[in-house]
Amino acid sequence: MDKPEITEDKFFDCCFTLAVEDIYELNKADNGPLNNVIVNLEDHCYGVELCDDEHGLDVRMFFVDNRQGLRGDIIILNLMDDDYNLLLMKFCNLLAESYENVDAIAAVNTYQTKLRGFIEKSGFFTVSNHEIEPYLGQGAVLFSNAERGIFKMKFIRHRDYYRDWFGNIHDGEIVENAEYVYLMVNEETGLIKIGRSKNPKYREGTLHSKEPAVHRVAFWKADKELEKLLHDRYAKNRVRGEWFRLTFKQLNDLERFVQEYLQSNVKN
Repeated sequence: MDKPEITEDKFFDCCFTLAVEDIYELNKADNGPLNNVIVNLEDHCYGVELCDDEHGLDVRMFFVDNRQGLRGDIIILNLMDDDYNLLLMKFCNLLAESYENVDAIAAVNTYQTKLRGFIEKSGFFTVSNHEIEPYLGQGAVLFSNAERGIFKMKFIRHRDYYRDWFGNIHDGEIVENAEYVYLMVNEETGLIKIGRSKNPKYREGTLHSKEPAVHRVAFWKADKELEKLLHDRYAKNRVRGEWFRLTFKQLNDLERFVQEYLQSNVKN
């Protein structure tokens, strides 16, 4: 899945802010999670509604939060739209920037998981891109006796997404005795670790004993000053220690900041 780049007009034609009365209207058809948020039993919830009729497969995906007053957002998508995945990612990115502790990639996977159940119930056999991965290039053919055929769904790994984001520099050459500033992601939480090591690849291995879901996504040849600057720059996003929750906007800022720092040090 690409970075969330799509025309603003198309996005805002299908994405809307929910008024409080809209949330109560949605609650009439909800099976419990939304009501739990309304009555403060839960902080937030993700909701999915599938409309399957003669016009096609449309889905309403909403997020409602009650940590600072009842508020929410909703997007209405056609599952056959070529831009479906981009629109969903852009919506989840909006949620990550608007609500505390929302991870855009985790939100995409949450919506896709909820939607998958509805699609199966509608008579399709669903398969994910991750389930197909082991058979790519082997000439495998997928068959199903489902009434309405096979429906492919796309899920995202933080590791793959962020490695692509930074141009797949995670596997670069390590120079002996040099220092590196690295980024690693925890696949389970989406948190980004900003750290420093003489060998980020080895450091990743040492972390696996405690956090096996941690993967390096980028590293740059740089001294501890860059690490300190990044820690200070995103101090408000610190969750614990060297772990930060960063939005896509902040990742863009981080990438730009690092490149400017490296170029400045080359000139000096």
